[in-house]
Amino acid sequence: MAKHSLLTDKATEAGESRLGANIAWNYISGFTSVFGLLLLYPFAITIVGAEAYGLWVLASSAIQLLTMSDFGLGTGIVRTLTDIPDNAEHRRDRRSFVAVALAVFSVLSVVLTALYFVAFPLYLTTVDVPEQDRNAVLPLVIAAGATLFFSVLGRACNSILWALNRPDIERKAAVVAILGRAAGYALLIPLEGGLIAIVMVECVSLLLPPLVCFWAVYQRFGLPRMIRGAWRLQGKPLLKMSSVLSIGSLSLLGVYQLPLFIVGPTLGLQSATTFGALMRVFQSARLIISWIVMPFAYPIKKSALGEAGEHIRVAFTVSLLVGLLISVPLAALPNELLTVWLGSEFAFAAPALAVVVVGVMAEAMGQVPNLIMTLRGNPLIASLISLAVLLLTLPAVWFASGTGDLGYVMLAAVAPLLLLVPVQIYFSERTETSGSWAKHVLVWLGMVLVAAAAAVAFALLAQVLGDVLSIGVCAFVLGVVFLGAFKRIRRRDDVLNERDAAQAPA
Repeated sequence: MAKHSLLTDKATEAGESRLGANIAWNYISGFTSVFGLLLLYPFAITIVGAEAYGLWVLASSAIQLLTMSDFGLGTGIVRTLTDIPDNAEHRRDRRSFVAVALAVFSVLSVVLTALYFVAFPLYLTTVDVPEQDRNAVLPLVIAAGATLFFSVLGRACNSILWALNRPDIERKAAVVAILGRAAGYALLIPLEGGLIAIVMVECVSLLLPPLVCFWAVYQRFGLPRMIRGAWRLQGKPLLKMSSVLSIGSLSLLGVYQLPLFIVGPTLGLQSATTFGALMRVFQSARLIISWIVMPFAYPIKKSALGEAGEHIRVAFTVSLLVGLLISVPLAALPNELLTVWLGSEFAFAAPALAVVVVGVMAEAMGQVPNLIMTLRGNPLIASLISLAVLLLTLPAVWFASGTGDLGYVMLAAVAPLLLLVPVQIYFSERTETSGSWAKHVLVWLGMVLVAAAAAVAFALLAQVLGDVLSIGVCAFVLGVVFLGAFKRIRRRDDVLNERDAAQAPA
């Protein structure tokens, strides 16, 4: 007990100055994951083929869908454990709450894994599995199920570490996991490994972060021990804290994951592999935009009512800028990007990649309004809007899949997000007005027009320079634009922060 107390005290002292390190590791891990997964995707296809890898794309998407379905419990753990004082008097309560949290997630892990073992094999009966891969289905399902079980438990441990101000532990493990996956691929290419081999490599990569998080929690709290009446005092409040926000998070999770499971049985495994790659691009863009927007959460939250307008406008400008910078190459060079990334045999999906721009712009314009509703308004409205997106997306994707055209399917998957952006902005403005819209709308419209002109210019330039060189020139120009614009916006935000500090009461 004394050992664990000493470890906890040391962790608390170290955590007081971890903000910079946490931010750094969040960005390092995020970009490693985004670019690592994007770059490794074509190697996986090369190793096992598009159809065979499509089976694992479906299985890994099911793992991600169910792992992220924690019904708001992860957020509840962070909020509750953070509120329990970290001192000798309350150390027993903290250990008990950790035990309760792990018990709740253990039950959730069993339920979700059982659901997977029942539902996923039934789903695969609707998919046309190639004859040569049918023997691999059973071990694939078992490996994915085991990975799911530990991943759900790892989500609880990661939430506990977030409450201790140690998210860097999981972030570091995630970086190592991606590097380990790359090393595994490097071994499989000369050995000509098959589907099961690549599944094992990816499962080990997925299991590393949750196992590291579990060990870190054990070091700090030891074996789980509940106090008397722990379920009544700590368990029930945790379940109640799975608030209306879970509606929104689960809805958005369904928007990004469920269309793939419609594509599998309707368009086939090769299309599922291709669609999975395109959705990975979209989700990566979404993550990048969210990383850029999240630092504005604190100044927007702390501003007095009616005084957050300038922060909101700066945040929206930055979000729109990043969305446009991502959209320009997708709109101008979809064929070139797919040819260089996945190979010429995937160039048929260029129109679908261009359509991803619709989703990127929806995220660029919708993330700040959603943040405002969550922080300063009614989170239920934000959640219901997300639910509406899901209810529009699934039938649209099902209908579009009947055309057999991946471009129409992608449009159906992302168009509802854009359609509901005006609704998000409307409720956001009712919550906290950003002020003088007329002037800034002209600026934002100008940014869109410049981006459209740039896309046309890069598309024409690609006809002369070729695939690789045109992508390189586009990346360089957009990088210079981003750095210049971001420095200007940063200076503007510094002025706002200085003004807020000067106006704050002594």
